[in-house]
Amino acid sequence: MTIHAIGFGSLNLDEIWETTRDFLEDHHLRPGSEYVRDIAWFERVYPLLKANGTRKALEPGGSAANMIAALARMGFETGFYGTTGKDDAKFLRLQDLGKPQNLRVRQMDVPAGRCLALIDREDDDKDRVLVILPNANDHAGAREPEVEYFEQAQWVHLTSFVSSGPLQAQVRLVETLSQAVKVSFDPGAIYCEKGLETLRPLLKRANLLFVTTEELQKLTGERSFEQGASLLLGMGISTIVVKMGAEGIGVFVPRKFIMRPAVSPGELKDRTGAGDVAAAGFLAGMLESIDLEECLLLAAAAASKSIEGYGRSSYPDKSFFRLQLSRLGKTRRSRG
Repeated sequence: MTIHAIGFGSLNLDEIWETTRDFLEDHHLRPGSEYVRDIAWFERVYPLLKANGTRKALEPGGSAANMIAALARMGFETGFYGTTGKDDAKFLRLQDLGKPQNLRVRQMDVPAGRCLALIDREDDDKDRVLVILPNANDHAGAREPEVEYFEQAQWVHLTSFVSSGPLQAQVRLVETLSQAVKVSFDPGAIYCEKGLETLRPLLKRANLLFVTTEELQKLTGERSFEQGASLLLGMGISTIVVKMGAEGIGVFVPRKFIMRPAVSPGELKDRTGAGDVAAAGFLAGMLESIDLEECLLLAAAAASKSIEGYGRSSYPDKSFFRLQLSRLGKTRRSRG
């Protein structure tokens, strides 16, 4: 059986909090930014967060995991490769990521990764700060990835880790992976900070790249995201999807750029993971072999649906996906 997509990225427990603007400013945390902190920081700051905030949800997270969970919920055959803590595995809802036989999740005697998603309760846009403690995710590259497992997939979706071990495991994987398997890559802020040369092996193998405008500029060093996209297209990436948040979503292919405005949600609660769900919507469109503009429409609609609730509670499902296809005059080709 062919798996539509396998994710290879971090597995986190996301704690979604609403807190005060003063708390964020006191700890130098800027909405829209992502930070990595150690256990000492968490032990010092977490009691202060409990005193100044309200926890709204405890949800499974991680960029690749969110993307794969959204694809699975829309009815695609999915899998996942990663590492987590034995004691926390029950909270991660691994069944969200695919059938048991499609998962390769190693469980260890260490805590699962944690991510604090902190929302300024005075911010109408509900932008969030992400603060990450990697924990078990640092061990994701300790065992050599099973190439045969990934060869079952039409697409392999790669996202970032904090430590270098998993990154090197991803590099080794793409160097041995058959060209019949397509690669999508969402480096996020953490990998983009590492620079173009460090990521070159992954970028050269990627068929599809997901980035924000800020990440594109940071990764390439170019002043405009258009110039940055041109540079990466020159490396051989065929499609670059630029996630622009409330402004919308765009796609670069050689000699062409298409833009789609954001879709207003019925209710705005939490933007955490919206970019991952947008990526799932776009890749779902590619799996259905529809054109790029229609893929953008699916991505924008899926992201909008996801922010109507906390965590994965409002992710698009099969009925949502079929409805979007019907609005485009399409019928579903893939199983689900």
